[in-house]
Amino acid sequence: MYKSLISLAIFSALLFCMAATASADDYHYTNLLVGDRASGMGGAYTAVSDDATGLYYNPAGIVYATVRNLSASVNAYYDNVKTYKDVISGNGSGYVRKSSALLPNYFGVVQPVGKFKIGFSYAVPDSISENQLQTFSNYPLDPLFQPLNPGVTVSSYTINYVNEYNVYNVGPSVATELTDNFSAGLTLYFYKKTDLFILNQLTNFSNAGSEVTSQYYNTDEWGIRPVLGFMWSPLNAVSVGLAVSKIFVEGSSTNFMNTLVLQNLVISESPLVNNVTSIPSGASLTNVKREYPTQVSLGVAWFPTQSLLVSGDIKYFTKVNEQDVTLGGQSYVLRQLAEPVTNVALGTEYYLSKNWAIRAGFYTDKSNTANVEAGGMNQPEHIDLYGGTLSITSFTRNTSVTVGGGITEGTGNAQVVSDNTRIQSCTSRGWSLFLSSSYSY
Repeated sequence: MYKSLISLAIFSALLFCMAATASADDYHYTNLLVGDRASGMGGAYTAVSDDATGLYYNPAGIVYATVRNLSASVNAYYDNVKTYKDVISGNGSGYVRKSSALLPNYFGVVQPVGKFKIGFSYAVPDSISENQLQTFSNYPLDPLFQPLNPGVTVSSYTINYVNEYNVYNVGPSVATELTDNFSAGLTLYFYKKTDLFILNQLTNFSNAGSEVTSQYYNTDEWGIRPVLGFMWSPLNAVSVGLAVSKIFVEGSSTNFMNTLVLQNLVISESPLVNNVTSIPSGASLTNVKREYPTQVSLGVAWFPTQSLLVSGDIKYFTKVNEQDVTLGGQSYVLRQLAEPVTNVALGTEYYLSKNWAIRAGFYTDKSNTANVEAGGMNQPEHIDLYGGTLSITSFTRNTSVTVGGGITEGTGNAQVVSDNTRIQSCTSRGWSLFLSSSYSY
């Protein structure tokens, strides 16, 4: 009985300030746009894909690449800020988490071989380096503990949060024309993901009590991600593209550990519990393989003139059931339920002259979580994002250089304090810049 109470106390004590643990990137599927031309068009590229970037979006499109093509995003920089309002009860203060990175996020090359086009590409569709370091002072205890600790307040609370998340795709492609207006292609990516989450918190109370908590979570997984694509041109000025992809995890290793030291604060009267120390002998380990959705992308492109292109995509992601593991008699959520998601992208390209082109795009990046409902606890955040892109390209005889950027913005709700029914409104705002080049030979 006493052991069970101590276990309950450990989790209850975290009500003061413990943030819910989950990687934000798991909630969205369009974290980074890939490629120069496609990025400028908001990712509406499934029915175009006629250059090296098509290896990622729809390998069937590379059949229509007129020359050998090499494409590289030299640098892509992004910056994002998430703001969670009214996190600290009785204080009104919120969390601010910032993320930024500078990285090469795409390289691809296409080569004709007889009736086939073959290619090789490297893509980084997800990357985040998120951090938070904030201190809050002089606010009341959580209402749950105020009756047990009359007159005691929080003197200071410091949170240090780090989330490093990267996904890599690298592999070969092949495509061929099956009829005069129909082609098929396949890209077989080697997939790798690394995810590191660290959360350290220190709370000092007005009665000289304190609470120190630490959470550590690290995942390394690898597998394959095939992309099967088809391209159909029913009319000279219209093309239709279809691409289907899914991540199959072949190997995975997840380590996680929680620690807590609580001093001089009453969290239970029967029996009296006011000092708790929970430091496990080592990290828990699981090799359970996570499941991922199937992505189906359908696109249509229209070329009304030789200078103008308009394209649109519908991207559907299937539902993924919640996965959990049991370690040491405790149940842990390995992955939250992922709801089905439908995103759209619209893009256009216009040639000002034979040497200059501009591109613009709009896209949605809906959250795969359910809406945050009143009365619930530990619900994942739900933020629907909307983005816009713009780029300009300069062409010479064999090369092109593209400079562009984009913005994303969204609002929603979250519960960043564990085991608490309070809901925080939140906003996410980001911008990106990219410089890329391609070479035809």
